[in-house]
Amino acid sequence: MSNIEYRTIIKFFTLKGLNATEITEELKEVYDESAPAYSTVAKWVAEFKDDPTRDFKDAPRSGRPSTTTTDENIKAVEHIVMRDRQISVRRVAAELNIPKTIVHEIMSNYLGMRKVCVRWVPKFLTPLQRANRVECCQELLQACELNSAQFLSRIVTGDETWVHHYDPLSHQEARVWKKSGEEIPTQSVRKRSAGKVMLVIFWDEDGVLLTDYLTGGKTMNGSYYASLIEQLHATILAKRHRKINHEVLVLHDNASVHKSNVVQAAIRKANFGEVNHPAYSPDIAPSDYYLFKNLKAFLRGKNFYSDDEVITTVEEHLNNLGSGFFFDGIQSLYNRWQRVVASEGYYIQ
Repeated sequence: MSNIEYRTIIKFFTLKGLNATEITEELKEVYDESAPAYSTVAKWVAEFKDDPTRDFKDAPRSGRPSTTTTDENIKAVEHIVMRDRQISVRRVAAELNIPKTIVHEIMSNYLGMRKVCVRWVPKFLTPLQRANRVECCQELLQACELNSAQFLSRIVTGDETWVHHYDPLSHQEARVWKKSGEEIPTQSVRKRSAGKVMLVIFWDEDGVLLTDYLTGGKTMNGSYYASLIEQLHATILAKRHRKINHEVLVLHDNASVHKSNVVQAAIRKANFGEVNHPAYSPDIAPSDYYLFKNLKAFLRGKNFYSDDEVITTVEEHLNNLGSGFFFDGIQSLYNRWQRVVASEGYYIQ
């Protein structure tokens, strides 16, 4: 029997003129131990005597209602969060005067939200720049249609990056194991060192073709980069002579040095072609998203006391990577071009 059903019987006997004791005995005679207690019967008898039209439902209780996940509150939470995506649950709860648990439930279960780290991007791309990225990637995918492996095997990619004498670990990388009861280990805050070397590298799917280093405050210019293109041509003749049978495609970014007249003349003289690379696109430059990411992760937290020590360590690391690493890096281009097109030109991870 439900409470509503018991209350219906109690009301019937009350209107018939029975008192609480008599009604309790009647209920126990029929329902035995499942019958309501005398105090409950007496309470409802008094309610029905005071108001014969009283319904069978419980009276509203004091305190905060349980229906705080209303459509109104869900919309209000969404409006506040979309206005300030860094706002805390506590501030939302205070602004709407509802419990933090309810705010968290609304955000998690009703709005499908969770707090994440902001993804940094090189630049906020304009619609024209995004369209250019899509168009460029579509052209490259079309070039791959007949034989993507053959097209990608012709690519030689090059870029440059600073390598510091010391690059601190990130908070995630600096995590250590500790036993229960031990104090958390401490480490002094250190900044990236002023001492640094510029690494310039050219590589293809078979491995590194050429590396060079700018030290002692030297800077990159067109003449220097053009001389590297000449060295690259000689290296390919020596190491990858079969590559020359097909047009070598140089993939580098649109830095002014790379596009200077002297560099373009050196590329033409070597009978190299160039892969069309859209501006502000490190996410489809293999050196940036693949090789340098791996190298910097390996070097972070290590101390070097001279440029020569940096260069030796970098060369050893590159030599230990193996040809499979470089092959995967070049082959990943096809998938990345597809993802840029699918994302309508926005940056990809």
